[in-house]
Amino acid sequence: MHAGVTKAWHIHQIQVDWLYVAAGVLKVGLHDQRPGSSTFGVTQELLMGNYQPAQVLRIPTGVAHGCKALSGPVHLFYITSREYDPADEGRIPHDDPTICYDWLRGPVIK
Repeated sequence: MHAGVTKAWHIHQIQVDWLYVAAGVLKVGLHDQRPGSSTFGVTQELLMGNYQPAQVLRIPTGVAHGCKALSGPVHLFYITSREYDPADEGRIPHDDPTICYDWLRGPVIK
């Protein structure tokens, strides 16, 4: 992904995704839409890639997710639990008011 590119939001009911960033910096947003989950309705953000601890992110079914390349190009490995099925590819607008996530905001400074 080239720097500045945002891909958000999408969600699966069957497919599980795994992400790994080999180069560049990727901001990942996650929003739990699983009723009954202890984190239902919670939105989380994390950074992956350069200057971050190496990690593989598992995204379970029912969790909306998106990403933005902060520094790139981002070399993203995107692994799925099954062959692509368009019927399982749910889309949510990037500015959905129920998620209320600002993709233009920079990463949180801690």
